[in-house]
Amino acid sequence: MSLLTNQPQVVEIAPGNAATAPVSIKSVAFDGAGNLTVTLSDDTVLDPVPCAQQIAAAFGGVALVVVDGNGNLLANGKQVGTVSAS
Repeated sequence: MSLLTNQPQVVEIAPGNAATAPVSIKSVAFDGAGNLTVTLSDDTVLDPVPCAQQIAAAFGGVALVVVDGNGNLLANGKQVGTVSAS
């Protein structure tokens, strides 16, 4: 399975009252493992998505790294090098 493949979506139609308000995104958050979690306005929390892995895979990699304000290159919370602006 490719990390960049979306799963088919399902819409279930059942008897009952119409929603009182449209559902919207209340918050989006990353956890320490790079998973993206979305909370909806009705307080439904969607399953975490391995977002960092998917972004890295799109660029041919396996992980993302970050640079802090001091130019330290970090991977998995550990310094792996330094960078400087040119």
